[in-house]
Amino acid sequence: MTKRSADGSVARWGGMQVPSSLTSYWLLQGYVAQNGGKLAEPDGKTTYFNAPEVVEAMQYWVDLAHKHKVMKPGVIEWATNPKDFFEGRAAMITTTSGNLTNVKTNAPFPFGVQILPKNKAHGAPTSGGNAYIFNVEDKAKQEAAFQFVKWLSSADQAAEWSIKTGYIAARDDAWQTEAMKKYVEEFPPGAKVPHDQIPHMVPELSTYENQRVARVIDDAIEASLTGNKSVKQALDDAQAEAERILKPYQ
Repeated sequence: MTKRSADGSVARWGGMQVPSSLTSYWLLQGYVAQNGGKLAEPDGKTTYFNAPEVVEAMQYWVDLAHKHKVMKPGVIEWATNPKDFFEGRAAMITTTSGNLTNVKTNAPFPFGVQILPKNKAHGAPTSGGNAYIFNVEDKAKQEAAFQFVKWLSSADQAAEWSIKTGYIAARDDAWQTEAMKKYVEEFPPGAKVPHDQIPHMVPELSTYENQRVARVIDDAIEASLTGNKSVKQALDDAQAEAERILKPYQ
């Protein structure tokens, strides 16, 4: 589906355009899970950045651009990825479900949504935010915060938030609200696809010194995609640095 202009330049990339700025490890987690592997242990002390399943997954990502030539080479920005899709510069994109409403609103053509494909296993990365209530002396403020969080996380609000963004409503009963039922009925190509991936989801990368460790794997992904290092070298270096960072926690 790659389409070239008269001068030979690419007018539309025909493969899967995958963003690689910001938290690129999040996308790699999906490929690794599909390949039967994982980036780290749940205890946060051990990483597997250069495991065969990770190297193979990262090589696949690189090959989309450099071998198969169906994805734009180099670093692809998160912010421009959906725009490339609905303006016709990319035939397919991988993105967060939080872009679903954006694409639905702006794409001037019918489109489909699908779960990430299976290789050795199904797998999908996941992430999310937290709501904290601090233990403060002013109990009235604490109670007010509790009531706000209770309202914010209610089924009706979870449904509304999901409908207006595309993010997955985090409560099962949110999917039983009338608003959500109507949304799923009116938007059959994609409304329920993120929800249907829940059984295949894996926890987001979480280690001790997580910001530093995440930066290490993100840098390795960038080095691989730009060709500054081979995939194997980039991931070997990342694993060595992650082990150095995590050594005090062993």
